[in-house]
Amino acid sequence: MKKKHLIFFMNLMMAILLGSNALAYLDPNTGGVILNTIWPFIVAFFSAVGAFTIKYFWKPIKKAFSKLITKN
Repeated sequence: MKKKHLIFFMNLMMAILLGSNALAYLDPNTGGVILNTIWPFIVAFFSAVGAFTIKYFWKPIKKAFSKLITKN
């Protein structure tokens, strides 16, 4: 197992140290395209978390607030 790790590490170091420069052009809008691709997944994730929270914790929250209101 150690031999596999050593081989992997050596290959990784060779790729990093002996790699050549990338000859590519990234135009100014590339970051926006990447962000606009990732943004819907982030929104969907937080929407799902919010929906889960509301679904499973709404009744206890509602009950706690109704107790506070009825005490007055």
